[in-house]
Amino acid sequence: MEADLSGFNIDAPRWDQRTFLGRVKHFLNITDPRTVFVSERELDWAKVMVEKSRMGVVPPGTQVEQLLYAKKLYDSAFHPDTGEKMNVIGRMSFQLPGGMIITGFMLQFYSY
Repeated sequence: MEADLSGFNIDAPRWDQRTFLGRVKHFLNITDPRTVFVSERELDWAKVMVEKSRMGVVPPGTQVEQLLYAKKLYDSAFHPDTGEKMNVIGRMSFQLPGGMIITGFMLQFYSY
């Protein structure tokens, strides 16, 4: 059975942003470090899916979960203002592992 996507708004927040828990879930979703390892091809697919959804042209057979995953990848890898793909180091999803690497080096080379 195909899902009805006529009322689906890709830009609407998935969780209630007026609550603390909703904001935490949103932040954890876009900073998921697993998205750092997603292929360029899949990121390009996510951008196409988000842009098509914004235009109201969703390919037949597309599920809501696929659109939400595409939005997750899009939010984590593309600049919010320009829409350009950011390099890996500048992505929101790289903040956790990148911060751990930087902190590890600072601790490693700390001298009294």
